[in-house]
Amino acid sequence: MTQQRTLSAPQQAILEAGTINPDPAAYTMVNAIIVDAVPAKSLRQAATDTAARHDALHWTLDLDDRYRISASAGPSPALVPAEETDLRSFAPASAIATVEAWMATQRGAAYDLWGNGPRLGFHLFRLPDTPAGPSTVCALTTHHLYTDEHSLQLLWTEVVRRASSPPISTPNSPDLRYSRWAEASTSPAASTSARTAAEAVAQRCEGHETRPYSEYLEQPPAPDAYGQQVRALGPVDTAKVSARLSVGPAAVYVAAVAQAVSEQTGHGRIVLHMPMSLRRTAAEAGIVGCFVASALLPIRVEPSGDRLVQHCQHALDFASQHAHARAGLLSRSVRRPQISLAIEQPDRARRLGPVIWSRLAAPNAGPKHPLSLQLSASATGPGRLRASWTPTTLTHEQASDLLERATDHLNRLTAKG
Repeated sequence: MTQQRTLSAPQQAILEAGTINPDPAAYTMVNAIIVDAVPAKSLRQAATDTAARHDALHWTLDLDDRYRISASAGPSPALVPAEETDLRSFAPASAIATVEAWMATQRGAAYDLWGNGPRLGFHLFRLPDTPAGPSTVCALTTHHLYTDEHSLQLLWTEVVRRASSPPISTPNSPDLRYSRWAEASTSPAASTSARTAAEAVAQRCEGHETRPYSEYLEQPPAPDAYGQQVRALGPVDTAKVSARLSVGPAAVYVAAVAQAVSEQTGHGRIVLHMPMSLRRTAAEAGIVGCFVASALLPIRVEPSGDRLVQHCQHALDFASQHAHARAGLLSRSVRRPQISLAIEQPDRARRLGPVIWSRLAAPNAGPKHPLSLQLSASATGPGRLRASWTPTTLTHEQASDLLERATDHLNRLTAKG
């Protein structure tokens, strides 16, 4: 017998956003790590045991005759499929290329949210052995409704710990913490707070342009077609400017992008969309599930770089405090922002005793907004700034100019210290 679950506020927002996104695979998630010095058999068992423990990864959806959506979960851990492909006879580069091609295919496939099958699946690729022993890619496919980037790191850490340790004989206790958080996020008190926050955000966005880029009339080559460009970034060290102005690195990144958009479009007040986590406590930091909300950043582009960075920090603080704002009310009062900016952590290798694992670069995704920007930077290594856009939003020339402007501003802001 199934048990009822309550969809969280972020999950409800994702379902609503998915109905208006032209890309049916916009919220399909494919993530993978390369693990050395652990047998593939141990990884397969650890992956299925880890996934089975987290109740939030297995909720199924149902739509009643009044178009109301409900969620439920089984009384016992769900079966998690784990397929395996042996690439040990391949050259190392060819093996990785094969995995990347598989990931790209999975990433481009629409996820069936309404089916009764498993909500996620694992696929293991056995790579050529290394001096440290076996090497395996462990890949996971699911939907953004079930997890976010922080949750993926929690899952991978647990998988590697389980695979590196002696087998645990005691049965897994289901982790129901996300279910309890989801109920709290949609309680009457939380709903009232979300409406109040939406009103505050809408008021703050007054006088700001949500769509600074005018749409073109040319017909897209395909309904889900999009353009994309990537610009490599060298090491970006925000430590000096952050210390001098008492701001975080994100404020510097937002300032560079906002200044570039303002110069290119002529609008001095713009609204950016930024994904933010609703995890607020140390306990919530350890829960697997989707906590990501759509936060709006109204930015007033200042003529002074220092003032702009400080203003962006204030905007980020405001957005974080109001990230729980009800998405439906904002989409009606502010309209859906044209530009999103996601700040991502650069990939880095991790170690647990003799075991080393690192994330395999995820396939590029299409835009969730008319213009989506993804920025990753590090003080010690390379980063990137990627733009993806719908054909009616930008031309390739505009995108190239935008990335160049943003990169130049980022370098200037950090060079000043």
